[in-house]
Amino acid sequence: MYHETKPVTGDYAVAVTTSDIPLVEKILPRTGVLQRTASTGKSTQIIAANVDMVLIVTSIKHPEFSDGFVCRALAGASWKDLAAVIVLNKMDLCDQQDEVLKSRIQATYDREVTGYPLFPISCITGRGTAELLRHISGMTVVMTGPSGAGKTSLVKYYNPSLDVRIGSLNPKTSKGKHTTVAARLIPLEKNTAVIDTPGLRMFSIDHIPRNDIQFCFPEFRNYLGECRFRDCLHLSEPGCAVKSAVERGSISKIRYGKYINFMNEKNS
Repeated sequence: MYHETKPVTGDYAVAVTTSDIPLVEKILPRTGVLQRTASTGKSTQIIAANVDMVLIVTSIKHPEFSDGFVCRALAGASWKDLAAVIVLNKMDLCDQQDEVLKSRIQATYDREVTGYPLFPISCITGRGTAELLRHISGMTVVMTGPSGAGKTSLVKYYNPSLDVRIGSLNPKTSKGKHTTVAARLIPLEKNTAVIDTPGLRMFSIDHIPRNDIQFCFPEFRNYLGECRFRDCLHLSEPGCAVKSAVERGSISKIRYGKYINFMNEKNS
């Protein structure tokens, strides 16, 4: 008995017991909701509720890092006013060439510019895991990321007693398999909890209105209102303060390029 609202992971609910069967009677008001556009493209899907932060778990390789996925997930978090961090997992697999890519990623998502902390970690060596745990201490956080990026491995690292299955990558596609089939909330230490979610092929943000996408890029905020035209969308308009910041290097060209892609998708 879910009445008008279907429960999602992280919900607080009022339940009654009838014949030893608990029935959800009421879902309490939600805060900190992470959502994406459903695969059908016709509605939004709530991934988790009542969360304090979003962990976007990805890797440099196996699977390969995707700016598109990361930027979409960051925009989805920003749209709901949720803090977010980027977790760069599997650093134990990286060689010297991969360190160059790591440096590029760090420059693209510079915390001083975007406001998003980035944690390079390894669940094999333990690198960076203590720092990440301190950062999320006392919070309820939700993880999202592509299949095979190591979300479940990270939870298992923090909670070794947890009975979970960890999958391997497909050797032909280098993509992960869906070993987590449903979102679940897992308690950690010091009133900290992590919501593990199934891997995603894409984090769709079609539900965000086109004119509002600019507000989902924190590095734009210092320049909004400084453009020549009040309704500037930072595309081809003259006198655009955002484009000038990109040309000066104050805003990442990669991040701005993803913004352009998102805006163009709204016209297709």
